[in-house]
Order: sequence, then structure tokens, then C-alpha cells
Amino acid sequence: MQGIRAAVIGYASLAALLLGGDAAAQAARVLDCESNFPATASAAGLADRFGAANVVNAEISVGEGLYEKGTVLFADSADDKVEIIWKDAEGLRLPRVVRIQGESSNWSTRSGLSLGDDLRTVERFNRKPFRLAGFSWDYAGTVLSWSGGALEGAAGAACVVRVRLAPDESADNVQWRRQVKGDRAFSSAHPAMQALNPRIYEIWLEY
Repeated sequence: MQGIRAAVIGYASLAALLLGGDAAAQAARVLDCESNFPATASAAGLADRFGAANVVNAEISVGEGLYEKGTVLFADSADDKVEIIWKDAEGLRLPRVVRIQGESSNWSTRSGLSLGDDLRTVERFNRKPFRLAGFSWDYAGTVLSWSGGALEGAAGAACVVRVRLAPDESADNVQWRRQVKGDRAFSSAHPAMQALNPRIYEIWLEY
């Protein structure tokens, strides 16, 4: 019995250790310019930090059919993937943009924002309404200003956090989308914005 008990305890300890490691790994998924992606970062440094097997250099889309040389972390995992575009594209160093895209991610900003968060959640993080661009154009749903809220970047910070949101393209909400479309700024408190409650599909650090 003692042998069985020892084996069970040993297995439980091992499981706790493994789970603790997973928790630590998840906790490390912070999209910021203080720890993981400082202004002095490089592809070589990312390989040291996240493992060389998890870092690949690739052409990254920058919109309008254009691509730039950059680096991708965890390219094979949609929920862990991060794209980096460098100021020094040849030396693969000094980040210009660090971004995540999609419906969900294991990464979040230092303030807690992540892909899939809806507008009302973002308002709660910001502790007040903010300003964002209208929909149905190239830069749709881009947050233009945090309006002095809690998500406002600190003066002198190495980067600022930028966010884009998109509404569900449902036929049921066409009347709401018509009210907040185009190259104009709208408050997140606008009734149509509240009704649409768009979700974050892109977060990036801009240096």
C-alpha cells in the first residue's frame, strides 16, 4: 500500500509541476514592450527567449497587397502566433510593429485586452467610452483615442497599444452598421456601437 501511495503522490506532484509550468507559460504570454518585446528586441533575441524552433523569418502582409520582411513567433499555432515587423528589416531588429490577429489568442496586453474581447468589455477596461473609426472601409474599427481612459499609454512609453474591432456581419444588424460606417470617428457609447458590440480582431504594439 505504501508503494502505491508513494506512486500516487509522485504522480500528483508531477502533474502539479506540469500544470504549474503550463500556467507559467500562459502567464508569460504578455504582449508588451517592457518584457517580451522591448524596443531593442531582435529576431535572435526572440529565439533565445522563446526557442529557436518557435521563431521563423517570413514575408508579412502590411495591407493593400504589400509585404515586408519580418519574423513570426509560433507560426503553427493560431492562438500563440505573433508577427513582428522590424525597423531594421535587414538586421531583423528594433520592432516597428508587433501584432496578433484572429478570433482568439493566448496573448493579452499588460492591461488584459485580448482578441475576441467585445466593445463593452474594452470600455470596462478603459473605465470610460473611447473613440473608434466607423466600419466598411480600409481601417474600419480602429481605436483612434482612449479619451484619457485607463488604457491610455503612459507618457514616454516605448510603444502604444493599438486595437481594431469588427462587428458580426449579420443581416440582422444592417440598420446599426449603416449608422456607424465610413471614415469618421464615433464614440463607443453611440447606441449603434453598443447594439453591434464589435469584437477585437487585431491588437498591435506600435513603436
